[in-house]
Amino acid sequence: MRTSLFVAATLMVASLNTAAQLKDSFEVVSARTSLPSPIENDSANAVKRANPELLIAERRYREAASVYRAQIRRYHDLNDMKPLDQACQGLYRVLHLSAALDANPDAFELCRSEELDKLFARTDREPMFLTNPIFQTPISWVNTADPGRVYNVQVRFDISETGRAENFDFIQHEGYYLSYPVLSALKQSKYLPAVKQGKPVRSSGNFIQVTFCLERSVRCQERSGN
Repeated sequence: MRTSLFVAATLMVASLNTAAQLKDSFEVVSARTSLPSPIENDSANAVKRANPELLIAERRYREAASVYRAQIRRYHDLNDMKPLDQACQGLYRVLHLSAALDANPDAFELCRSEELDKLFARTDREPMFLTNPIFQTPISWVNTADPGRVYNVQVRFDISETGRAENFDFIQHEGYYLSYPVLSALKQSKYLPAVKQGKPVRSSGNFIQVTFCLERSVRCQERSGN
């Protein structure tokens, strides 16, 4: 059995002379040696409804869009631009995945025009995740990992003009078995390609770092000294 961990992330862009690149980091903390029972109760459903990324992972796009719309209204009223942009990105991703962009012309009326220009490729755009990676820690690693120790995996890869991840180059992968779940998660994720001068372009040197840590009698923060 493997422990599935969903990781939501905010993309960070590296400002380089070449085509725009994706740069991101993820943290995976595993506290179980087997998958939990698939119990559906009010508490579990409430957590899902509040997290649009979990809804996207389950392809519940209509519900995810509703959450993002509520976030857009809230952050617009608060005049909080950073989370507003993130919510607008989320809504764009959901509608893109559900092929409903054209059916929702007024969905982005509260979003900043600068953000919309990037999302709709009216200006140059860095590549971005359409679906965030879902990492699955193999039981073989769970059984052999040193509790509390942080294991790092770093990988560079290309995103083609069609949004396909390829040409993976692992710079660092500590611990056995961990390169495969990272490779599998990145291959299964969906991407929007970079755009330059109105056209999708290949972006090279995209960089992802994933840190894995097993909590078993020793908490990861305690072991790392934080």
